[in-house]
Amino acid sequence: MLDLSFVAGLALGTIVTGFLAIGSFNRGFDSVRRTSWSREHAARKRAVVTSQVAARAVARRSAEGALSKAS
Repeated sequence: MLDLSFVAGLALGTIVTGFLAIGSFNRGFDSVRRTSWSREHAARKRAVVTSQVAARAVARRSAEGALSKAS
């Protein structure tokens, strides 16, 4: 009988914890902090992409310059 009550308590605790986790996720997803974090993440991605494009342009110009000097 002790084993059955342990398993039942464990199952009930898991279900309650799952519902609490889902509710917490929904509140966090809709919060203002999520929106500001998302904006910051987008800005950081733009900065990385912009710097990568600039680095490729510089590398391309230096490669073209080296080719024209070699000719």
